[in-house]
Amino acid sequence: MATLTQAQITHLSKLMDERYERERKEIATVTQRAREQLDEGVSADWVDAALTESTLASDDAVIKQDVADIRDILAARERLSAGVYGICTDCGEAIAYERLLAYPTAKRCIHCQRLHERDKAGREIPRGS
Repeated sequence: MATLTQAQITHLSKLMDERYERERKEIATVTQRAREQLDEGVSADWVDAALTESTLASDDAVIKQDVADIRDILAARERLSAGVYGICTDCGEAIAYERLLAYPTAKRCIHCQRLHERDKAGREIPRGS
């Protein structure tokens, strides 16, 4: 598999920059919404209180995912600076450009990612795959 061209790296960097900004803005929006809900105080209506609690729990999950995504972007940026962006951290082969277009922060090629997910799920990995 070929290494990435400078044009491809520039395009992928732009995608990561855009995603970083989206995640950062979403964190700010969700945090502001949570603050507003907390500022409204405890509702006397138990249905409203339950909905508020549910929304806050959902917002917490969104923020955790956004933070994880930002960490992935920063890690990909570090790999880019180190000259190893687009190289699978498991097998050392190039990650397909198409995969990076779909998932610019990918650190594994599709084959190694599948093996990683199977292993993580506790399934047995067939020998010779």
